[in-house]
Amino acid sequence: MAVLKSLNTISDNSDNVKYEKGSYSLSKIVTEVTNELLTDSAELVTNAYYDKKQRSCLEKRILYILDNQQYFAVGSKRKMIKSIFDFMFGYGQLQEYIEDDEISDIDGVRHNCFSITKNGIRIPIDIDFNSESEFNVYCKLIALRNGGILNENDNHCRVADLENKLRINLSIYPRNISGPAISIRKHRQIAYNMDDLVRLKMLDTTCKELITELLLNDKTIILCGKGGSGKTTLLRALINILPKMERVLIVESDAELYPDKANCIEQRVKRDNEGGNPITLEMLIKDGLTMSLDTYCIGEIVGNESMAFLNACCCGHRFLTTMHSNKPQDSASRLIALARRGVGTTDEKMLTWMFCEGVDAIIHMNKFKVMEIVCVKGYDSSNQEPEYDLIYRRNI
Repeated sequence: MAVLKSLNTISDNSDNVKYEKGSYSLSKIVTEVTNELLTDSAELVTNAYYDKKQRSCLEKRILYILDNQQYFAVGSKRKMIKSIFDFMFGYGQLQEYIEDDEISDIDGVRHNCFSITKNGIRIPIDIDFNSESEFNVYCKLIALRNGGILNENDNHCRVADLENKLRINLSIYPRNISGPAISIRKHRQIAYNMDDLVRLKMLDTTCKELITELLLNDKTIILCGKGGSGKTTLLRALINILPKMERVLIVESDAELYPDKANCIEQRVKRDNEGGNPITLEMLIKDGLTMSLDTYCIGEIVGNESMAFLNACCCGHRFLTTMHSNKPQDSASRLIALARRGVGTTDEKMLTWMFCEGVDAIIHMNKFKVMEIVCVKGYDSSNQEPEYDLIYRRNI
């Protein structure tokens, strides 16, 4: 009863914790208690990881350690318990940002330099892992927990946390001379629908109606813009408004789209370090053409898959995809450059014609807003370039 009493009689005014030998931060206490648990109560921790019902036993053990080590908290022990649970079973200091649905990105460039992106705006946050070595361990733990490898030889990895719908990019020394770094792209547990995106001012009603009309008329659509502009968010919404019985193949480098729509087949690449034969986006696209599908969705075109995309969509297959480009008209030249790089010296005139035959519309995005929509009218043979028709421009 004394342990339970101590839990409820501590105030919540600060994160600092006074210890008989000095003053420790909450982060330091979390690290020390976790180390003691892993040393003396590893089985209890393991059982609590796989069975949440057993976490009450682990909580009692934590309370015992806190009292036995004579921690006198100015911050509450409840907060300390949550921080310990977050560290062992979640994302530690980053957990509260993982749980905030309004945050799309969490980025750490050093152990004490972090930011979040909220509604397209990046802002700093007060996170400090105390030292480069502690942050290095944290990054390795996150990689390992999600099926990746991070060490001096494999000093960069990209993993997906399917349960939390996260794409995580991690890198350490010797790739990084500035210290470990982490980038987390978050995707909502429940996708935004088109009305949500109007409310959030990504779209206006005119834009929504134009995009919906293009989509339901089986048009191939490219969403372009820089990273973090909202392309994946909009693409996810588009997939979810496709007709219920429409069969869709989604191919990605890392899981990001998480469709709510039925009749979707989700596939991802298999990298060299995952064992067995690697599988590329190009292979997934080519294999998908034999599956009697209605729509093909490529999470993002970044390499050799651009040639497979051009071949397929100029033969009548409908695609939805995203790519990086600064304006709609840049998409053609970027696709063609990627295709030529993948297959060698291919005739640029032919590739441009294929683009004009296969692509119907390009949506340009910036800072979580649709800026322009252009339709591809056809191939201008005199200038050997695509002809465009601007059908929407955002009023700034």
